Parts: sequence; structure tokens; C-alpha cells
Amino acid sequence: MKKSLKSGSRGGMITVTILMVGKTRQRFIQEGLAFYQKRLQPFLHLTLTSVREEKEAGGLAAATVKVREGERLRAQIPPRANVIALTPQGREFTSEEFAAWLTRRELESRPLTFLIGGHLGLDEQTLAAAQERLALARLTLTHELSRLVLLEQLYRAMTIKCGHPYHV
Repeated sequence: MKKSLKSGSRGGMITVTILMVGKTRQRFIQEGLAFYQKRLQPFLHLTLTSVREEKEAGGLAAATVKVREGERLRAQIPPRANVIALTPQGREFTSEEFAAWLTRRELESRPLTFLIGGHLGLDEQTLAAAQERLALARLTLTHELSRLVLLEQLYRAMTIKCGHPYHV
């Protein structure tokens, strides 16, 4: 018997914002994002927002690039949001642990905002603005691929919560 993926009324769903630096250029990643955005609709209110990537023209220092991109990200953080920075130095979860973590955050009734930096990562001030730091993997992922992995893991967490066999 197939279990329902519905998680209740839309009014009680968690709000998730993913703030990211730069456009998603790879077509296969764009298609994957659209695929998981559609699959996540029954579970959460999802917004993906890109901020302008800083050009490294004219010998602009990497630290300056990260600071400027970080300022743009922080300016887009919704009020009252629980902010989670994606960084290789963040906390790692199994999919089941991530589902449990997400369930606890959902009970807090605060919107979640995930921050994904550009190819240079996040600056210290942006990392400090986050209540939590999360690593998607110990492997190095491109910032564009991180977007897709995060959406897939959000979907996987929701199916785990509902007891749907997708996660097996």
C-alpha cells in the first residue's frame, strides 16, 4: 500500500528559503531543482533566491568577493528565520538524522533559511550570522550542485517523516 506524501494543511507547513550566490548555469541542475521544487510542494513553502555573484575582475581579493556576496545574502534573510549556513566545516547528518533535525526545527514554528555561498564559500560575518552550520558531505561539491543536493535531501527528509519508501 502506497503511503500518502501529504503532510497536512498548507497553513501548518514549514517555510524554507534557500539563499544562494549566483545563477544556476548548468541546465541539468536547473532541471533537477525544478523537479524537487515540484516534489516538495506538498510538504513545505519553498523559496529559492539568488543574489548577484561578485565579479573577480581587476584583481579583487577573494576575501572582498566573499564579504560582498555575504552582505547580499544577509540582506535577504527573512525576519525571525533560523539561519543555517552550508559549509564543509558544518555538522554532518545521515538522512534519518537530518529528517529528525528538520522535524525539530518545524516544531519551533520559525522559517528556515539555508545559505549557500559562491565558489569561494561564505565569509566569516555570514557564517557568524547563522545559528547552525551544516555540511552536505565531506566531499567537495560545487556551489551549484550543493543546491540540488540540498533540495533532494529536504525531499528525502520529508519522505522519511511520512514513512514513504523513497528513502530506502
